Amino acid sequence: MDIKYVVTALLLMGSLQVLGQERKPWVIRALKAVKTYIDSSAVKGIDTNYLQVPEKPWSFMLKYNMNDMDLRSKAILSEQQLAAYNIKGEMNFETKLQPERELSIGGWIGYRGYGLGYSYSLQRSKGRNFSIGATGANYGVNLRIRSFNTDELTAHYWGHDESGPIDETESGQTWDGIKVKTAIFDAFYMLNGRRFSYAAGYDMSMNQIRSAGSLMLGVMWFQTSLDYSTPLSTILIQYSGGVGRAKIHKGSIGIGYAYNWVPMRNLLVNVTAMPMLTVYNRTKLYYYESNYSIWMEPGDEVTATGQKPFPDDDSWIKDVTIKETGTETDYGHLSLNFDARASITYQFDRYFLTVMGQFNHFANSASDHQLKLTDWFVNAALGVRF
Repeated sequence: MDIKYVVTALLLMGSLQVLGQERKPWVIRALKAVKTYIDSSAVKGIDTNYLQVPEKPWSFMLKYNMNDMDLRSKAILSEQQLAAYNIKGEMNFETKLQPERELSIGGWIGYRGYGLGYSYSLQRSKGRNFSIGATGANYGVNLRIRSFNTDELTAHYWGHDESGPIDETESGQTWDGIKVKTAIFDAFYMLNGRRFSYAAGYDMSMNQIRSAGSLMLGVMWFQTSLDYSTPLSTILIQYSGGVGRAKIHKGSIGIGYAYNWVPMRNLLVNVTAMPMLTVYNRTKLYYYESNYSIWMEPGDEVTATGQKPFPDDDSWIKDVTIKETGTETDYGHLSLNFDARASITYQFDRYFLTVMGQFNHFANSASDHQLKLTDWFVNAALGVRF
């Protein structure tokens, strides 16, 4: 089902509860037909010894969310690149973006497994998270979009030049913020949807009353963009081998296993693990050049391209400029990533408490650059059915 129709249905379906018997416009009748289909699909083919459909179809969760991200970028500056500045040697620069652990608050509303959520950061990173999902008896589809800004950076550089080996680490704030946007879309099929419900552990549109598990087949699309292409980020750009923006796209397939454990009445523990093989692996790098160069010493002559050395003070801020000089696109080889999820839920009457989390790890490379991303989140939520 197209996402835009899911959203429209969720916004309007509630009005069907108060409709009379007179003939209504075709849109209302269509939505009522969708509602009837979802209601009937929720009970079709399930083993009621293991699964139970809640009487109340709607659910709302108030969420307290914690996100963490570790993005590492490594650039290798070869002898040929350094030779352009009369430097003999080779350097490796690894930058680590690990913004302040983000805390956010938000909500989720859904109708029998079809729902959407939004959360907003409580901190200065101004991060936002949007999610939408549809979970049926044998399938699940989820989309999670996250965006934030950060200026926290750790730089590790090592190698050698004419004076000998170099190995240093520095931490601090960038001159300008770094924008990060990430989207993860996944879809999966459960082979034991008759006795096992993924929805029972994540959107509470189903109750798991006896322990059961299922093999799962999954696909995932991951994309992220990293942007620090501003004049005040010139130093960071040059330490990154001239890269000021990067876009990564990955398509993966996998097979995993999920298990719902019911140790006692009203308590559910879910664990899901799925190794995935990346079959589409694309990295696009955007290169920039500035009128200043970190490879020049104060007093060096201006180059033929107009580059000049950074002064000893911050006067360069007034006239620093950058321009895009080109792009590079690399299609990597097959690689492995990992998707893991877990949740604990306790229900009492119409209300429930849940803690859920997800972990993803991705690695990418292009030319003389490598990117590794670890992304995870944990939600604590109080929910109600109505």
